[in-house]
Amino acid sequence: MKSLHEKRNKYGTIFTQSFFGATSILAGGQDDLNWIFNNDRKALTEVAWPPNIVMLLGPGAVANQTGKYHRVLRRLLEPYFAPRFVTNYLKCMDETTSDELESWCEAGEFHSSEVFKMYALRLFYVSAFGNVDEEMIASLHDDFKQWLGGFMSLTTKQIPGTSFAEAMKARDRILDTVDVLIDKFMSENPEDSERAQITIMGRLIYGKDKDDNRVMTRDEMKDNILNLIFAGHDTTYASISTLLYHLSENKDAMDALASEVSTLSDPLTADELRNAPVLNACIHESWRCDPPVAGSFRKAVKELQHKGYSFGAGSVFNYSILMATTDEKLYKSHEKFEMRRFLPKDHPLYSSDIDSGIDPFQGRSSYPIFGGGTHVCLGKAFAQLELRVLAARLLKGYKVEVRNPEKVYFPVNGWNIEFKLTKRKSM
Repeated sequence: MKSLHEKRNKYGTIFTQSFFGATSILAGGQDDLNWIFNNDRKALTEVAWPPNIVMLLGPGAVANQTGKYHRVLRRLLEPYFAPRFVTNYLKCMDETTSDELESWCEAGEFHSSEVFKMYALRLFYVSAFGNVDEEMIASLHDDFKQWLGGFMSLTTKQIPGTSFAEAMKARDRILDTVDVLIDKFMSENPEDSERAQITIMGRLIYGKDKDDNRVMTRDEMKDNILNLIFAGHDTTYASISTLLYHLSENKDAMDALASEVSTLSDPLTADELRNAPVLNACIHESWRCDPPVAGSFRKAVKELQHKGYSFGAGSVFNYSILMATTDEKLYKSHEKFEMRRFLPKDHPLYSSDIDSGIDPFQGRSSYPIFGGGTHVCLGKAFAQLELRVLAARLLKGYKVEVRNPEKVYFPVNGWNIEFKLTKRKSM
């Protein structure tokens, strides 16, 4: 982080860097991100993950696609990630979260933030099937840990015993498990069943593109389900542990959030969660300080011009979400967690001194937590809902103690913590 700011101060918001042994152009200014996202929409750039990550994500993953094929996959998937659709999961999210919190509290001990990965997997599983297979979840968790080890590999050669070779073996095991999950879902939920219609898993399996009636191939299903589980498994864990870290370091924010969520109805409702100002301000500020994904990659498909520079076809751009969300021109005292910057002007805790004037709900280049252009994150609404539910349920019913925070940067950006819950007396 310090190195990033030093380079920005020395070179500005766009400069070359070496990443995974290759030279790329790092860009993090608001105008730079607008330029990159606009080029993405005009098909002047394409996704350009490092080769090892391309292989680990898989050839059928929407995150690896560009052009017509990418548009078809997005059309298949986008309707089932819309805010209205993901509210179908609120009830099972709320119940699963309440059960998890109760078990963590009853243990009477500190837990590693690693438990949030298992929690994310349970959410995925219960959302798809309505119940939990603990043995399968444990197997997925172990394989994902090994799979993620390949993200740091500098080579794509599968030399026996290397982290990348072991990661690709883990990928094969995950895909075998996903095969079993697909068969299980199809056997239990025929195409005209309610669960087939109202779950992301069901729409991945049975959904058809409205323009050409196309359905996903089996391999596309498997690669995209793998990517969805990964997104939930690790970005959810990073988001939860990082939010708890920042709240533990900022008691005023913790108290304000606990006070607000104590007034929420039971069971929780999507409208109340979406319109809870302190809850959303705390989540947005935590993501701003430590975006779970620090950046992404695009490659020029033809010569491009920007800020007086010419970039030849094949030039790789690493757009920096982290640089954008720590820009002092956009965010006063950017190094501080200050949830008031995202409060509405009519809120009692609002302060014009810290107001950023930025609406994080829009997700533009001033707040690109979920990326931008045609490759903006599909799971945005799902991620927002699950974090709202967890934060609301936790502080509505429990006090949380955090210790031993540790900053992590890769494969996700955020904080590892240890935490302990105790029952909260009625407020």
